Amino acid sequence: MKDKRLTGWAPIAAAILLSTDLAGAALIMSDYAVTGIGAGATPIVLEYAVTDIGGGLYDYEFTVTLDNSDGNWVPGQMWDWLIFGDQQQGASPLADFVGDLSDLPIGPWTSYAFSSGFHNGPTLLAFPDPGWIPGSVGESLSWSGTSTANLGQGELLWSTLITGGGAMPVTFMVANLIPAPGTIALLGLVGLMGTRRRRK
Repeated sequence: MKDKRLTGWAPIAAAILLSTDLAGAALIMSDYAVTGIGAGATPIVLEYAVTDIGGGLYDYEFTVTLDNSDGNWVPGQMWDWLIFGDQQQGASPLADFVGDLSDLPIGPWTSYAFSSGFHNGPTLLAFPDPGWIPGSVGESLSWSGTSTANLGQGELLWSTLITGGGAMPVTFMVANLIPAPGTIALLGLVGLMGTRRRRK
């Protein structure tokens, strides 16, 4: 049997996904790549919004989108083992994240999990089934949940450790903070009121 080594597997051999035996399964993977090596440009982006819901809790709304900003996307590319709130060899800032079960399934992902070791954070994983294979630019997946952490821009990192179809992995990339939907509506209302006042 031909030996098919996984690119960069050694740096994340200690990353164990709870309740999932990835270490054994990874050795027989042939069409996927698992990597711990950082990647720069990527055709997918992760955005999140944070809303204070009181009681020391914050609601998180996540959306991963194929925007093809780097121009490297081709049909058939796949991403899996998505870790959000990722922290290298340390406690995830979203260690207490509780995912909203009503959002499931999220594309190919049917449950929330947690990665620990080299990568640490809430996780979406379909393996050994295929991960997310977007069919066109603009396609996205969304999910939500709560945490006691209020993470600003630059404080939330994310990774995708399993890829296929020639896709590049995402490793400790900064997610983009966007205004919460309620904030956008409020800003629009304030702007409208300001316009009416100027007209009087």
